[in-house]
Amino acid sequence: MRNSKLSNIRFKGTGIITALVIMVLMFTSDVNAYKFDFVTVTDIVNKVKKKFGEIDSYEANFVIVSEKMGKKTQNNGDIKYKATDKLLMNFYNPPGQKIVANGKMMWIYIPALNVVAEQDLKSDTSIFSSGTKMGLKRLFSKYHYKFDSKTQPEPQKDGTKMYTLLLNQKESRSGFRTLKLWISEDFFITKAMGTTSSGKKVEISFSQIRTNVDLSNGLFKFSIPSMARVIKNPLISEE
Repeated sequence: MRNSKLSNIRFKGTGIITALVIMVLMFTSDVNAYKFDFVTVTDIVNKVKKKFGEIDSYEANFVIVSEKMGKKTQNNGDIKYKATDKLLMNFYNPPGQKIVANGKMMWIYIPALNVVAEQDLKSDTSIFSSGTKMGLKRLFSKYHYKFDSKTQPEPQKDGTKMYTLLLNQKESRSGFRTLKLWISEDFFITKAMGTTSSGKKVEISFSQIRTNVDLSNGLFKFSIPSMARVIKNPLISEE
């Protein structure tokens, strides 16, 4: 009788072990089939930086929409970038306006006012510097960032999917207190929207993006018109 009880205990013990082994085998057999593909916001930021680091040049069309106290304005044009720090924005509206940067200096030409703002880029005051590799590095270093929603990439109205990031300034300063970025699945920033402390909202979106295009250095040279009034190092603020 005693042997029978011992045999029964052994059987039960063996049964438990066997069940555990089967469960482990079932789980491990499904591990390869089940993807633990957790993407963090840091992963996306690093991939965006890597993307821009690998691009020699790009060009695209842009639309800028600004809104404050119910008043809305819209500008559009095309943008050209050449690694690592050359940038050109030609405005169709307002016509003739342009922004040119060669890495050391940036010029903003406003023909309607016959004014050229000449900015030393070392001061790091320009919103448009974020379109460059170094600009992105500075951008993410000065903002806390997180996903804007739990579902990433987030489905968009046009049927595409975008990673959406919400950025908040680490320190209160002039410029955008918050930013929202829309990042394509190939890790290109296609839209950004910023809000200032005064409530002004500025949105810039890009379309027809073409990468690694042939752009001559001459495109990024700027000659100040002889009759234009030059303003040296203005405080270029998003306010």
